[in-house]
Amino acid sequence: MQKKMIAIIVLLLGMMLFFIFQNSSLKNENLTLAEQNEQLKNEDVHEDTNKKAKEVANDFINGYFNYQDKPVKQEVESYATNEVLEQLRFDDAEGLEEVYGDTAIEKVQSSVESLSLYEGQSLDDRVEIVALFDNRIEVNDTSSVAMTILTLEMVIEEDQWKVANLTYTQQ
Repeated sequence: MQKKMIAIIVLLLGMMLFFIFQNSSLKNENLTLAEQNEQLKNEDVHEDTNKKAKEVANDFINGYFNYQDKPVKQEVESYATNEVLEQLRFDDAEGLEEVYGDTAIEKVQSSVESLSLYEGQSLDDRVEIVALFDNRIEVNDTSSVAMTILTLEMVIEEDQWKVANLTYTQQ
């Protein structure tokens, strides 16, 4: 009878140790899954944040490069920092005299075609956006298309994304 009792006690102790280790293993697995879930949430927030930066970049590009006669400052003011606004040209046909010489410039129209935005390096409060598009420019009913590469450095200013720096090349 004592041998049976010892066997039952050993069996119960073994089962108890098994369940303790199993519980510990499940707790560790639960912690790992919770950490993975938190990382996924952070990635989703990061993607949403960068999506907003891309939307602002898109609005800025369309606001500045789609115009009749000259770019309109009010179209891009809310999308750019003051430093960038000072760099941009909002004057009538500035620089076109060099291209068209003595020809009187009566009508200028610019538009954006085939715009593609790509995300470059990013941090929580900074994102680099590279834009590729065709800039169609019509002067006095003569049309030309310039492939444009525009790099925008986006930052958060006053709780919204803005263009803080830009460089562009037209070919």
